[in-house]
Amino acid sequence: MRILLGTYVLRSGFQDQFYTKAQKVRTAIRQDFDRMFAGVDVFLSPTFPTTAFRHGDASMTSFQQKLADKFTVSANLAGLPGLSIPGGVADGLPVGLQLLGPVFEENRLFDVAERFATAVVPLDCPGYSLDWSL
Repeated sequence: MRILLGTYVLRSGFQDQFYTKAQKVRTAIRQDFDRMFAGVDVFLSPTFPTTAFRHGDASMTSFQQKLADKFTVSANLAGLPGLSIPGGVADGLPVGLQLLGPVFEENRLFDVAERFATAVVPLDCPGYSLDWSL
């Protein structure tokens, strides 16, 4: 649905009305992050707006599922590197955390993620492997 909406907006006659305004908003978001990163090394947030749900759980409506990426979309809008890491377990289900860093600072995110994994050893979550190299 997002692809179709984007294609519609980019059609002739809509560029000034939508695309140019969207680019201005995108630039403002990027500038906000640049100001923030002047005072912090990384930004930590949840990856998902709720705790994890069990496999096959249909408690979220399709609209809620579409909105569930609201924490991860900012990296794409601002053109920032982002990294999701396991943050622990809640009610027997994994919890994801997201690190965002300044532009071209991917190694900083890897360093922070490694330090986090050393300091906060993830709990065993039944049915989920901690070995992500598979």
